[in-house]
Amino acid sequence: MGFLDMLIDAARQVPSTADVLRGVRMLARRIGSAELENWADRELAGYADDEPVPTYRGPYRCEAHVRYRRIPGGIAPGMAPLPESAFAEELRDSRLMRVYEVRVVDPVDHLDELVRVGAPLVRPWGGVQIDLINRLIDIGGLDVAPGHTIAAAETRLAGDSVAKVVDSVRSRVLGLALGLERLAPSAGDEDGPSEVTPAMHDVIVKTLG
Repeated sequence: MGFLDMLIDAARQVPSTADVLRGVRMLARRIGSAELENWADRELAGYADDEPVPTYRGPYRCEAHVRYRRIPGGIAPGMAPLPESAFAEELRDSRLMRVYEVRVVDPVDHLDELVRVGAPLVRPWGGVQIDLINRLIDIGGLDVAPGHTIAAAETRLAGDSVAKVVDSVRSRVLGLALGLERLAPSAGDEDGPSEVTPAMHDVIVKTLG
């Protein structure tokens, strides 16, 4: 069985997406594709918060949940949904609504684990975001119960959206291996091609784009 055949089987059957990507990284090194190796590395290690992500990693619409601080009464137990409709109408088309979006920058092994247990991807808000929201409450830009402010908040991306990201990665690996197999069946083998031909490069670009 050739390397590409093993990669195809892995993309279809191996539970660990990270293990599949390690196979892609080995393929990339053997055929001399820095572009493909960089993609596999980014998926394995995760993306920086300020760097572009592939389109299949978002941004996705998500939910916001908050923990209220009540006066009197202290911090309320549990988290409560914060609907977009709680914001003043003139704010609902503003950049502020990006708190309801999330870019999935996490490594694939973390995403695999979330899919396995059926959990959402949770992103806590920073102190600057919480301070801004509390200022909005003060000036009437956010409708909450009287005497309430926000002590903590987070965005939650539903598990089915997380699964779509993982499925997209695996589908790209499968498409890549099938596309290369038609052009260079021995790609990835120890005695296979050590340079990417223009046709192989086209497959890589189209698959990862």
